Amino acid sequence: MLAVIVNQLNLKTLFIILCIFIAIIIFTKTRQFLRAIKRFKWFFLVMVVIFAFNTPGEHLVDWPFAISPTYEGMIAGITQMLRIIAMLATLSIILAVNTRQQLISGFYFIFSPLKYMGLEVERFAARLWLTLHYVELQRDNRASQVFFNRLKDMTNLKSGQTNDDVSIVFKVPKFNLMDFVVITSLLIFLFETIFKGVL
Repeated sequence: MLAVIVNQLNLKTLFIILCIFIAIIIFTKTRQFLRAIKRFKWFFLVMVVIFAFNTPGEHLVDWPFAISPTYEGMIAGITQMLRIIAMLATLSIILAVNTRQQLISGFYFIFSPLKYMGLEVERFAARLWLTLHYVELQRDNRASQVFFNRLKDMTNLKSGQTNDDVSIVFKVPKFNLMDFVVITSLLIFLFETIFKGVL
C-alpha cells in the first residue's frame, strides 16, 4: 500500500515525507538505510540519466553537447529516485523496530488467507525464518564453510536431518485499536487513489 501511495505523491510532498522518514531513522540509530543507499548509488545515477535524456520537454540552456537533458526529465528522474529512497527508508525502519520473530509472524499473518488456496504458509514462514537465521550466522561467523554447512542443513530440512536444534514458534500478536486505525486509514487512502486514477 505504501508503494502505491508513494507513487502518487508529487516531488514536494515526497521530499517532506522522506525528511520525516530520515528523522525516524536517525532516532532509531539504524545503519541499514545508509548501506542500502550506498549499494544503490549507481542505480540512482543511471536512472536519473535515463529519465533526463529520454523525457520530452524543455532542454537545458547552454548545454555544450548536441544531446541535452530536459528539465522535465531531470525532475522525473529525481522524483523516481526519491520514491525508491522512501521505500528503502521505510524498509530500514521496519527492520530496525521489529525483531526477526515479529517480521516472520507478520508475514505469516499476511499470507494466512492463502491457506484456502492450497499454499502451505507455515512451511513458507519456516523457510524464511531459517534463511534469515543462517544469513545472520554467516554474518557473525564470517566463514564460508559455515555458510555452506548451513545451506546443507536447509537442504536436509525436509527429511528432518539438521545439525542445529532449532525451534520455530510463530506468535501472532493481537490487534489493538491503533492497528485497526492505521490499516483502515491506509485502505481508505488506497481506494481513494485507485478511484481517482480510474476517473
